[in-house]
Amino acid sequence: MTWWEVEDMATRISDIAAALDEWSMSNFQMRVEQKTIDRITQKINRVLKHTAEPDKQTLLLSLAGRAEELRDLMAERLKRDIPG
Repeated sequence: MTWWEVEDMATRISDIAAALDEWSMSNFQMRVEQKTIDRITQKINRVLKHTAEPDKQTLLLSLAGRAEELRDLMAERLKRDIPG
């Protein structure tokens, strides 16, 4: 994974976090973004196993933590959704 890809994932995670902070995402959008977060997390975990660079490992672990927090926040908001 290149640094550019790591930066791209960090930007995507920040964009999702900002949208959640602004409450600008619909439930449908949150479900779509949950899948995006899942893909990012899976990719991070695969790359972490093969990365020897300490700086990159630190950044990836930080991103994985932020992604997990976002996933938890979206799950909590979606639980509160009461149809009708």
